[in-house]
This record gives sequence, C-alpha cells and structure tokens, in this order.
Amino acid sequence: MSLSDTLQTETNDPIPRQEKITFCITELDIGGAEKALVRVAVGLYERGWDVNVVSLRDAGPLARELEKANIPVRALSCGGLLDIRALFRLCHVLKTIQPKILVCFLHQANIVGRIAARLAGVPTMVSGIRVADRRLGVIWTDRLTRQLTRKYVAVSRSVADFHKEKCRIPVDDMAVIYNGVDIPESRPIWSSRNDSQFRILFVGRLTPQKRPQNLLSAVASFPEDLRNRTFIDFLGDGTLRTSLEHHISAADLGDNVRLHGQQTNVIKWMARADVLVLPSAWEGLPNVVLESMAQGLPVVATAVDGLSEIIESGNTGWLVPPNDITALTNTLIMVSDNINLRYTVANRAFEAVQQRFHWNSTVQSFDELLSKLLNQ
Repeated sequence: MSLSDTLQTETNDPIPRQEKITFCITELDIGGAEKALVRVAVGLYERGWDVNVVSLRDAGPLARELEKANIPVRALSCGGLLDIRALFRLCHVLKTIQPKILVCFLHQANIVGRIAARLAGVPTMVSGIRVADRRLGVIWTDRLTRQLTRKYVAVSRSVADFHKEKCRIPVDDMAVIYNGVDIPESRPIWSSRNDSQFRILFVGRLTPQKRPQNLLSAVASFPEDLRNRTFIDFLGDGTLRTSLEHHISAADLGDNVRLHGQQTNVIKWMARADVLVLPSAWEGLPNVVLESMAQGLPVVATAVDGLSEIIESGNTGWLVPPNDITALTNTLIMVSDNINLRYTVANRAFEAVQQRFHWNSTVQSFDELLSKLLNQ
C-alpha cells in the first residue's frame, strides 16, 4: 500500500493537494528516463503535490502505473521533433491545466515544453537532462532555447558538467539529482547453475548510443571454448536490430545470441545471467546498472559519463574505455573465469547502492527543489 493509500484509509479524506505540477516526457514506453519520471511523479503525488503527466507521443505501457496512482495522463499522439502539432497541443493542455511548474524529461519534451510553457504562461520551466547527448542537433537546439528554462536538473555530475559546457548554461541554473533504485533488504542470491555456460545480459535500446554491436564483436573474439559456452540475451529493440541480425549471422553466433525485444520483467532475466554488459558511447545515469547492482548481478560497462559515478572499476564492477573492443573482450574473459570474483564484486556493488541510491532520496530532492522554485 502506498503512502497516499495509507493516509486516505486513516482519514477517509483525500490528501490536501499543493500547487499543480505537470510532467512532460517524449513518450512513456519502458526506458530508464520514463521509469524515473513515473517514480518521481508518484512520489511527489504521495507527498501532496497535484501532479499530472503529458506524453508527446502515445501513452505507452508506463501510463498504467501513473493512472493506478490517480495521476492523470494525457497522450498527445504526436511524432518526432519536427512535428509542430506537439507545440500547439501541449500549449493547449498547459492553458487548460494551468500548472505552476512544468518539468520535462528527454530532449524533444524539453524543447517543445520550453516554448509551450512560455506561450501558455507557465511561471516555472524545469528541464530534466537525462543523458550527455553529443549530437549537434541536440546541443544547438538546447542552446537556442536555454533562456526559456528556469532550472536544469541533471541525472549525474558528469552530465551536468557536459551540458554546462556545451550548452553554455550558468552554474546556478543547474542542479544534480541522482536516480534511485528499488533495493532488496538483502542481496539476492541466485541458485548456482549446474553447467559451464557464461551468460551475458544486455538491456537497452538497440541504437548507436548503446553500441550493442561492440558486445557481439567482443564475444566473437573469445577463445573457441569460451565462445561456444557463451550466451547473450539482448533485451530491447531499436534501429540497429536488422544490422545486429546480420552481424550475428556473419560472426556465426546464431546459436549463442537471442534478440528478445522489449521485456517487462528484467529482474527475472538478471537472475539467469552471470554479468550485465553496457558498452555505451555515452550515458546519463543508467537505471539498468543500478538495478543490476541492487540485484546482485555484476556489471561490465564503458567508462562514460555517470557510469564512472556509479561504478568503482575493479571494486563494484568493471569499466572499460568506450569503443575499445579489445579491452571489453579481455575484461569479459577475465570475468568469465572467476566465479568467486564475480560474487565478491556483486556484494560490494549491492552495498554501494544501498548506501547511495534510494528513490526516497530522489523524490525528496525534487520536492525540495520545486518547493524552493515556488517560494522564490
């Protein structure tokens, strides 16, 4: 039972609502930024905020979680960044709701939200920066509209520093609020398999940012015995799926690799794996890495952006240089050979997330920041 359910049961009255706050996101499909928005929105609702959510595209599967928490969701059914309908539809919604604060997550929502908030007379606009995106189109559209944002909230210190430099954001306009993760009371202990398989898990969009092809190249370089007993489960979908299928066939990995598409119960897949691999070219503060650490699954990832703030390489996981397939190969070979090392690192990782990453802390930080902006 949530906090809001508990209070309503005890008092038989709804929780008194504070000021209206609207969250806007590009879409509500299953992803790290989308899951974070849901947790923050529900957490603020349980603290008494009058919360509603707008998706520029379709409602998506995560809309149901918001609606179960009594948070209204509006889907505008628009397309990509060039779909001008998003601006007018969001502006109409904001004029109808009249929130005191608009908080946006992801690039399209940030750009459209800034302009719509100004046109609709929303007093305070907050931009959520979820990833250190290197694309010039992202950087320049952010620069051109940055004056329309009251506050930026970055998901990690490295993401904040990147955007302050590239988008010329004043230091005082940037805040950092880390994601949280659901942490079991004790580290889950997976039952040992009675086989010699080495099972790798990849969770994320199949896009150039995530570099899934680098994982395939690393496994293709394994010694023959290890390669034959290595299996990779890819969870996620995206523009590189067809290319990956060709890569798998060309590398003769058809018996070792499965592309499962989008999956909802990622924890179940973590229980079957020996290691999570995230070979991204850039990141924010990936939820899947925090989830993996909380579930006792060791992580091999690239040393980019917020990943270096989560993982202490060699202690709570392993970091390799981005696009260094040789380093990724060698690290995975080392990890595959030492079950005790994987177990030790997983224990340290669990202790690290216990100490540093809680959703309650994330929600509290948003609560304090938004209250401060209202009071100024």
